[in-house]
Amino acid sequence: MFVGVTCGRGGRGIDAALIKVVGRGERMKVEQLSAVSRPVPEPLRTELRAERAPAAGRLAEWDRELGRVMAEACRDVLEERALLPREVAGVGMKGHTTVYQPPADGKGGGVLELGSAATLARQTGMAVVGGFCGSDMAAGGVGGPMTAWAEWLMLRDRRLSRVVVQLSAIASITFVGTGAAACEVVAFDTGAGTVLIDHFARQLYDRAMDEDGSMAARGRVDEAMLNELLARDYFRQAPPKRTCPADWTGEAAQRIEMMAGRHRCRARDLLATVTELTARTVADGVLSQTERPHEVILAGGGARNIHLAGRVRALLSPCSTYGIGRYGLDMQAHAAVCYAVLAAARMDKVSAHCHLATGAEEPAILGAVTLP
Repeated sequence: MFVGVTCGRGGRGIDAALIKVVGRGERMKVEQLSAVSRPVPEPLRTELRAERAPAAGRLAEWDRELGRVMAEACRDVLEERALLPREVAGVGMKGHTTVYQPPADGKGGGVLELGSAATLARQTGMAVVGGFCGSDMAAGGVGGPMTAWAEWLMLRDRRLSRVVVQLSAIASITFVGTGAAACEVVAFDTGAGTVLIDHFARQLYDRAMDEDGSMAARGRVDEAMLNELLARDYFRQAPPKRTCPADWTGEAAQRIEMMAGRHRCRARDLLATVTELTARTVADGVLSQTERPHEVILAGGGARNIHLAGRVRALLSPCSTYGIGRYGLDMQAHAAVCYAVLAAARMDKVSAHCHLATGAEEPAILGAVTLP
């Protein structure tokens, strides 16, 4: 058995999932046993949500504190099944992405994730596998989406093509063609997921998020403003590509506010427009593939936004659209399940890597192991 644990953007929450694994490598069979979601305690949550970088010393404190909070979530998910740490082979972790610098001309770039693997290993007594994004970048990739191999493993089908749409702070797609091999998977970040929706829900309505999309549903999409947003260079960039929440907040969000002022866009219309931006760019990413998928599978916390999920479904009709719960996987903790799968592959020294999707030079064994 393995545990996966992830930290949502801006301290949105910690998700942990417990899986049972039978087999090895591409023959691995995965069953999700339990999942929990826990809030990040204040004041850490408020600090993580801030759009300016703290001092280096505070970053180090965040790193340790997030490691401690992630350890608590791991213990909670084990308690749900009355398991002891010694019964778990390892933990796959994805920390809070604080800095992401994409490679330029295939060189350079880097990522900084907060969440101390050493603290997590020490406090749980379990081996921890982390640094998956960094491993991909070291192999020449853009650093993600790292969940692609796990999604291919769990959702491939000999008769059906499927696309997994991950609606988290950043939206990403993983396209698994009919009978596709891992090297044939296409996966990339389509752009902002819920990060802009959450930002403007806080700015305009003093709410953490537009959870069910009811506020956006009351607004009207400003098509002129939407077209201006869609002109951003990232949307014209060909995969492999990756983005991060910091690319869409701070100065980027301020520019959107000024744009809304020029278009005389009301608060509810602004929220409706950035929600439509997410839906349109997801749909554009899916429809850019060589075939229209038989099934669209929605995952991530943003998939619970009824309005956003409905717009994705409408734009990709007549494809069949389902929540990932249909396949026995938790919608909120889907990424945590994927990182548990990646940890299982790393402990077996298996290359769990869709390297062509990320732009890496060759398949690599991903992740670094920290022992308790």
